Formats: sequence, structure tokens, C-alpha cells
Amino acid sequence: MHPLRLSLVLVLAAAGALRADEPTKPTAAPSEKNPAVPAAGHSIHGEAFDDGPRQKAYLMPGQGNVTFPVTTNSPEAQKFINQGVGQLHSFFYFEAERSFRQASFLDPTCPMAEWGMAMANVNNARRARGFLKEAEKKAAKVTVTRRERLYLDALAPLYRDGTEPKVQKNQHLLGLETLVQEFPDDMNARAWMAMVTWQNEGQSGIGSRQAVDMVIDTVMAKEPMHPGAHHYRIHLWDSTKAIRAEKSAGMYAKTALGIAHAWHMPGHTYTNLKRYTDAAYQQEGSARVDHLYMFRDRVMPFEIHNYAHNNQWLSTSLAYIGRARDAISVARNLVEQPRDPQRNGPNDGGSSQRAGRMRWMEVLVKYEMWDDLIAATTSGALDWTEIPLEAKEKHLSLGLAYAAKGNTAKLAEESAALRTFVTKYTAASKPPANASGSTETSNRAKRQAEEAAALATSFGLALAELEGYEKQARGDFAGAIESFNKATSMRPDSLARVHLAGKNFGFAEAAAKRAVDLGPNQYLPLATLVEVLHAAGKDADAREAYKKLEPIARQADADTPIAKRLAPIIAPWKSPAPEPSYDRIDLNSVGPLIWKPTVAEPIALVDSDGKPWNLAEHKGRNVLVLFFLGGKCAHCMQQLTDFGKEFENLKKAGTDVVAISTDDAASTKALKSNKDGIKFPMPILVDPGLERYHAYRAFDDFEKTPLHGTFLIDAQGNVRFQRVSAEPFLDVDFIKKESARVQKLIR
Repeated sequence: MHPLRLSLVLVLAAAGALRADEPTKPTAAPSEKNPAVPAAGHSIHGEAFDDGPRQKAYLMPGQGNVTFPVTTNSPEAQKFINQGVGQLHSFFYFEAERSFRQASFLDPTCPMAEWGMAMANVNNARRARGFLKEAEKKAAKVTVTRRERLYLDALAPLYRDGTEPKVQKNQHLLGLETLVQEFPDDMNARAWMAMVTWQNEGQSGIGSRQAVDMVIDTVMAKEPMHPGAHHYRIHLWDSTKAIRAEKSAGMYAKTALGIAHAWHMPGHTYTNLKRYTDAAYQQEGSARVDHLYMFRDRVMPFEIHNYAHNNQWLSTSLAYIGRARDAISVARNLVEQPRDPQRNGPNDGGSSQRAGRMRWMEVLVKYEMWDDLIAATTSGALDWTEIPLEAKEKHLSLGLAYAAKGNTAKLAEESAALRTFVTKYTAASKPPANASGSTETSNRAKRQAEEAAALATSFGLALAELEGYEKQARGDFAGAIESFNKATSMRPDSLARVHLAGKNFGFAEAAAKRAVDLGPNQYLPLATLVEVLHAAGKDADAREAYKKLEPIARQADADTPIAKRLAPIIAPWKSPAPEPSYDRIDLNSVGPLIWKPTVAEPIALVDSDGKPWNLAEHKGRNVLVLFFLGGKCAHCMQQLTDFGKEFENLKKAGTDVVAISTDDAASTKALKSNKDGIKFPMPILVDPGLERYHAYRAFDDFEKTPLHGTFLIDAQGNVRFQRVSAEPFLDVDFIKKESARVQKLIR
């Protein structure tokens, strides 16, 4: 078996389920008499431990083969420390924190476990500071080695109050330098020193990249498969001199096959080198590894901080090599995936959803899939928001589709819509001449006027393009070209097709060649050039252009309009496909290309009246499941009250609500028939053994206590949203909107 395929088999063989423990009762409820007892669902170790992973870790293949010895009496804890460090080197921070938490669980005296948790929270200073504080408490009670002391001291300046960020980062770097000087055989310290030097670029300049690269060389000389060394080299040369990272781009995924980021980062290098086929391979591997992990460990897309970035880039890379259908599938998947009110705000277009709809629309336009674009827009599938950027793209793309279909009436409607925005923002770009008030008010008015002017320009460019097509439809070709020239954002391959339609072959060829210059090694510009040259009667030149296109075209979709037009032209020129390379993994074996929701765990319990309640009987309807921590949890009572007020409205809209309590049957029945007049209309199920809490992972494995959990299960029995946390989820409006959206998706 090929070594890469064997490595992948080992990754796929990872155990998907966490080890089960005997159910335990929740911790005591807080009280005024005992404020030291944390509120239900909160950690006994402090605020920093309330967030992050609270289910136990397991040893996951493909996380990076590194060794980071610490003082511990637990060999198993050492294994999780090693795993956590490997995950740190690939920025797999959530799972790195879980690994270090597991190490702390196995050896509560090990300060380096909390140090690792702090390292895993590089983007959350509050939590990192809390973990470091715990690490120092432990370090004061045990004997730590000189090396461990230096690691703690090196990290401390990053979270020291009252210190300038530049000073903090420089002191951190100096601490790592001391580590390297005193422990020259510690390759992790060397790798981190190189990383921090690169990351400090924005503070004080990186100095010599080559010098940093030579440090990385010393790591690779001793540990050729060190994941951090390859990772940091890619970042070091990203967007500056990518060729310097070419070797690491070919190696990084092999060092950490089970981490999506190790697949993703080489895509940066290959994109910079215009090697889009290689970039697409890496990005696709990243998506598939992520999806396998998400399915296995029941992780939502919005819980992975760089998931949207990775997948929108994948969609773009697939479009570059002609795989338009897959590009659309990836983009559409982003639009339809679960949303989260903390990460997908209405003012940013939903973040990952905006990225998805923009890529989806772009591919439909580039590949002239006009019927699909009209259907996706008018049906609401693209789910455009009213944010100006999206409003512009919606009307422009729809106008382009109607222009291509010859529907001049609809084209005029989209032009009129854009014209309305131009008028609106032009007026808003002129602040009142007699404006008065504070300097702050005046500056705000100036900024708003500048923003309006920029929007007026942006909408104006889009309008010019549609006006060009209106003139072309009327036979005014000269006027059309004048408008197209004003539309400076218009793609040159689109302009080439305009000239081709007018049999203006010289201008068509010039535009097509410009498209190739702007997008070298991309399918669509090269395909357009071949088509234009053939139409111009330059078959020899067309055949030469096809030689560059052919390696890309072999994997391109054959059913797109451009591919169908090219098929009879290139048929005589095709050469046999080369033998496939065996240096690559069959990505179909890595994981699914598209995210799909996981199936909800069964729920079969009795309610407060002793009547059976079974989730399976609610197929065909959404079900909102609220795991709460008993009648003594005040925040839980607020949650039940808030959702209880909308119980009937949700039910009428197709969503049933059920709550599951940690209390026993008697307490639950008393809660249901509250003597104070508080009524909870939803069924309240009894689960004092916490079996369903374990099944849904609404349970802290480290502290043996249940957690608040909110799960939205669709009509087909799949989990579409989940929140497990120290606090109950209270956003009723979000659940109402998300329930309605989910219902539309599965119709």
C-alpha cells in the first residue's frame, strides 16, 4: 500500500466516540450562603474554564508527530500533552485545548497542562490569562524543570496588564530566544521562535525573512516532519516569495493528515504560484478532513473559526480549474449551513453565508449558468441580505442573466433598481452645508458622506455594465462599448464575448488575452481565448492556446456552456491523458466534500406526568430540545419561560419544543405545576441519570457535571443547530428564524 494511503487509513480508523462514564448528578446549586459554589453549568475552576471544550479528548491520529516532555507521573497525560503541542503547531486550537484539559484531568498537578490551554487561547487574552494564572498556582506547589519555568516565563509577558502590545510581543520573543539558547535541542522552541518572529512583523518589522527561514532549516535538519516548521515556513513566505515554501507546501499535509489546516495552508503557496490544480487539491483535502472531523465529533461549521475562509477559497479554486458544479456545491453548502447569532450577525451578511452566496453567484455568472442563477435568486435560495454590497451583486447578476436570456424588460428592471441606489447614495454623499454640532458629529457626517460616495461609485459601475447590455440589445454597439468601458469592474472575458458577438475579432482577442494575463493557468480565460481565436480564423493560435488549457480542461465539467461550445473545436486536438500520479491520496477516501448535519441521538423518556415521549414520533416536524439543570437553576427558569411564551407560535410554525431536566420525577412534576403560577407549556422530560445529557454531549467530562444544551432538530431528524455551554441559550427570535429557514431547506 502506498505510504500516503496507509497514513490516511490510520487517520480514518480513529475512534469516533468518546469514552463513556457512569452518569453523575449535577453539582450543588449556588446560594447566597455559599457563593463559592459555582452556578449550575459553570466550572469549579473559574471563568476561563466555562468556555471551550468540556468533553474529554481522545488520541487522534494525524495530529503531528512531536514530543514535548513535561513533569508528570502519568504517561497517558504526556501523550495528550504531545498531541496538544502538535495541534498547536497547526493552529488547531480548540482541539489543542481539549488535549491539554485531558492532560490536566489525568494529572491535576501538572502546570504545563494549563500552560498549553493558555497557548491554545492566543486569540482570547481573557481566557489565556486565566489559564496562566492556574498554571502558576500549580507551579508554586510542585517542582518544575528549568525548561518548564522558561516556557511559563516566556508566555507570561503576552498577558501582562499595562504593557504595550509591541513590548509584550518582543518580551515573548526574548523569552523564546532564552529557551533556544539554554535548550538548543528543543525543536518546538525553535519553531515557535520562528513563528513569533514572523507574527511580530506588524509590530516592529520581521527583519530578514531568510534568517528566520534558516532557523526553520535547523528544525527540519533534526525533525524533517515537524508540522510547525513546514507550517511556519509557508506563512513566512506567503504573498512575498512563495517559491521558497514550495517544498513545505508539498510536505505539510503529510505531517498532520488529520488536521484540515495542514491541508489548507499549502493552498496559499500554490495559489500564489498560480498552480490552481494543486491549490484545489489541497483545499479540497482540507474541507474533506474537516467534514470527517465534524461528523465524527458532532461539531457545527460555525464552531471552526476558519471554516468559512477555507471553503470559500476552495470554491474559488475549483472554479479556476473548471469544476464549476463542485464549486457551486461548496458555495451553496456555506449558504445553507447552520448559523449562529454570535458569529453570523445581520450586519455582516451572515459571514460564512455571505462568502457562500458571493462565490455561488460568481460561478453562476462566470460559467453563464443563467437559468440556474435566476432560479437561485428568485426562489430565495441565494438568501441575499439588504446590505448594500449584496444588493448590488444581486441586481447586477440578475441583470446579466436577463441580458443573456434576451429578456430586455427584466434587464431594464434590474437597471432601474441599481439606478435608484445610485441616486440615493449620490444624494447622501453631500452633507448639509449648514451642519453644526460637535467635532465628533461633524466627523461622523463626513465619514458617512464618504461611505455614501463610495457606494454611489460602486453601484454606478454595476449600472454602466447593465446599460451596456441594454444598448447592445437595441443594436447600439458603439454606445454599448462606451458603457462597458465605464464599467471598469467588468471582467475582460465577458468583454471578449461582447466583442465576439459583434464580430469585432481584434478587440475580442485583446480582451481574451488580457483575461489570461490576469488569470494565468485558469480554465475560463484560456477557454475563452481558444474560442475567440477559433472564431477569428486563427486555428493555429487557438491550438497553441489549447495546449495550455488541456491539462486543466481534463478535469473541467463538460456540461457548462463554454465547455459545450469548445467541444467540437478541440476534438481533433485532444491528446491522451497522462498516467495518474500516485503521490496523491484519493480525496474521496478522506471525507465528504460537502457538510451534512449529523443524525440526532434517540430520545425516549417519560415526562413529568409519567407519559412516554419519543423523538422518533416527531418526524416531519422540527424539534427544539432544551437540556436544563433542574428547577433550582434560575437562568434555566428564564429559558423555559422565554421559550414557553413562544411555545404555541413555534408549534403552529412546525416546531415542537421539549425540555429535559436533571431533576427526578417528583421534582420535575412539582416544577411543571408550579404553585407560584409559572406555567411551562412544553413537555418536561425526566433524565436524572443524565443518559441523554451524555448522548448529546451536554456534559462536562472533566468535572462530571451536566451542562446547558440547546438543539434544533429538523423534520428529518438531523441536528441543525446546537449550543452547549455554561449558560442557557436565550435567543428565542433566532430559533424562530432558524426554524423557518431549516424548514425551507428540506422541502
